[in-house]
Amino acid sequence: MSAILHTLAQEPTPAIYRKRRVSRHKETTRDVVLRAVPTGSARAAHGNDVLRALADTPEFARCYASSRKTLRNTLGALIQRADYESMTTRPGWQYLCEIVGVSRRTIARALKTLQTWGLLGVVASGRSATYATVGPDGERTNEAAVYVLCTPSPLHVVKPTTSDGVEEFGTPPALGGSHLKNLKETHTRARENHFEGTATPSEYETGGSAAPTHQTPYRPELNWPTHKTTASTKQRLSAASELRRRIFLLRPMSSKDVASVVRDFLIAGWTVADLHHALDFQPTGDPWPYSGIPLSDSAPRLRGWMRKRLSAWRTTAGEPFRSRDQRSSVEALERRAQAVRTTARLRQEREEQANRIGQDSPAKIVALAQIRALRTRKYE
Repeated sequence: MSAILHTLAQEPTPAIYRKRRVSRHKETTRDVVLRAVPTGSARAAHGNDVLRALADTPEFARCYASSRKTLRNTLGALIQRADYESMTTRPGWQYLCEIVGVSRRTIARALKTLQTWGLLGVVASGRSATYATVGPDGERTNEAAVYVLCTPSPLHVVKPTTSDGVEEFGTPPALGGSHLKNLKETHTRARENHFEGTATPSEYETGGSAAPTHQTPYRPELNWPTHKTTASTKQRLSAASELRRRIFLLRPMSSKDVASVVRDFLIAGWTVADLHHALDFQPTGDPWPYSGIPLSDSAPRLRGWMRKRLSAWRTTAGEPFRSRDQRSSVEALERRAQAVRTTARLRQEREEQANRIGQDSPAKIVALAQIRALRTRKYE
């Protein structure tokens, strides 16, 4: 027994490595914040999106009323202290306990639940002044935990489902046999009977629920040339559909909704490329100072975002500016007219020069006149 204890005492104790906390001046940088976003989530664009995502979480509906109240109040307190440029928040434990009105342990359980549901990410953990680094003033201060508000990403991956006779990552076997000599003659049209274990064409399984529902019929996009103007209501609807197709996050809005927002711009001669450029850049040519279109499923909010961006491209009377394509067309016409004028001027100068060949130059005429005048005074 003593030999075993002696052997264990000689074995080295494994070192414990702890993740180092992010420095205070890097807590709100873009790379650090995005690295803290949970898998399957995206950084929220607004606090209302996080509250809406909490209400849509299936686990939230199965909680007790007291638990739902605690989670809702905790998330609301986090949103009140949020920085909307980086969507980070640093409320502090004492503040959360006072606002929510629960104990520290309940707050910890609520924060852990929000992290599990993908609504909250930990950018930097809290740290007391004893273990904090020395600041620029030479003192150590307590460092509050920093969180990032998140929402479930709409670009989630749907896991493949398996059925009888279908491999998980393969194709179903041939109906008439697996070899050419065993194939049976069948009609080319689709079969009306369905095999057991497969879904009917009118049903499919969604990513969030396995309950069958009716499939939305396929409806092709109304494509419209990017640099072509519109002249009718149908053409404006096609241009709005093309703009909605090019900007993926506008999909919660319908084509008619997008057409109603950009109607006066299309009537003024704007194109799809002009609208896309106006939503990305200011009239001065500089990009907009914010991240871009909000990641939201709310059509009214997306509509307000579009009107806010396009309002910068209006005059004081509310009329749309000349678009980029229109300015380019006018500049091209001016360059073409200037080239025509330059060509005509050069042609006229060449003609005048050709007519002067064989005649005395003005300098020669003046010199001859001076010589005649000198001779006349000499003989007088």
